[in-house]
Amino acid sequence: MIDPQWKQRLYDGPLQGCFVTFASAEIAELTAMIGFDFLLIDNEHGNMNPETLEDMVRASHAVDVPAIVRVPFNRHEYMRKALDFGANGVQVPLVDSVAGAASAVAACHFPPRGERGVAFLPRAARYGMCGNKAQYLAQADANKLVSVHIETPEAVKNLEAILAVEGIDVLFVGPGDLAISMGHAENPNHPEVLDTMEKCIRTIRRHGRIAGTYVGDAERSRLAIEWGATYLVTAITPYMVQGGINYLRETRISMNK
Repeated sequence: MIDPQWKQRLYDGPLQGCFVTFASAEIAELTAMIGFDFLLIDNEHGNMNPETLEDMVRASHAVDVPAIVRVPFNRHEYMRKALDFGANGVQVPLVDSVAGAASAVAACHFPPRGERGVAFLPRAARYGMCGNKAQYLAQADANKLVSVHIETPEAVKNLEAILAVEGIDVLFVGPGDLAISMGHAENPNHPEVLDTMEKCIRTIRRHGRIAGTYVGDAERSRLAIEWGATYLVTAITPYMVQGGINYLRETRISMNK
């Protein structure tokens, strides 16, 4: 069973999540079993059809790990589908403005607060067996997580205004896109990029919101926590690649002895 307080725990201290970009329920389940606090299923850069995406959410839930879906675009149909599948939240890329942030919030909340279509037959509502329908609607609005990306100079400039939009839980500072959009594709760890990230994360925390970012290793995780981030996300792919490289290097060394 998913801890009903898992989202609240993000306000109390850091949780470690993991991107899964492969369209595979098995890899989602394996990643969840490793011990991450939540999965971030990447349907922005992954290639997942709706059936596979739902199975990946289900696989994460099978080992009691919350599943967030990063949608391809800031469009209502992607967010509504992910939530109907039973995802514990959505993450929306390239949110640069108040209008974009407000649109994401509207897609994720039922009326009168938002514009999410009401249905009691999808997986999220236990296929119609949710019992008290009014209670289901209230709990669905309260328990799901809405995360938006801050990853361009425009988003950084509009951060204070975006923070004023009610209904956003996490503001996720994306280091890769931010570095490239700032002209530092050759060096994503450029001091200007790191300084911008730190200022954004500290501003998000000062406003009482959850700050998130991508962390590629333990040192970057430590630094992000120091700045105030608690929604920390790595990715399973680099560890799979590095494991294979290490194996081949070590076995070839031993074969050549």
